[in-house]
Amino acid sequence: MNVKELMSLGGNLIVSVNLDELRIWHDELMASNEVSRPPTGKPQSQEELLTRKEVLKRLGIDASTLWRWDKAGYLVPIKFGGQKRYKASDIRALTEGKKNGK
Repeated sequence: MNVKELMSLGGNLIVSVNLDELRIWHDELMASNEVSRPPTGKPQSQEELLTRKEVLKRLGIDASTLWRWDKAGYLVPIKFGGQKRYKASDIRALTEGKKNGK
């Protein structure tokens, strides 16, 4: 009898397995779910987001400057869980002199 058949019986069952059987079942389960598992690590398309404090430190600017840039649309933040985050690529563009003002 396999696990699916046991589960279909319902009720309270106590099943005893040895370590080797459990390891085999685990390997089979992981192999069957390999396709549906999300990839580990950060997706390549996901942008690194920086906090306001990190941006202030990297750019060496005052908080009021960052606020003005936000209002002017020069450095637009992303709303993230009620907080603001800034794209690391936008900050790199500013430090490399590649960002143009509007």
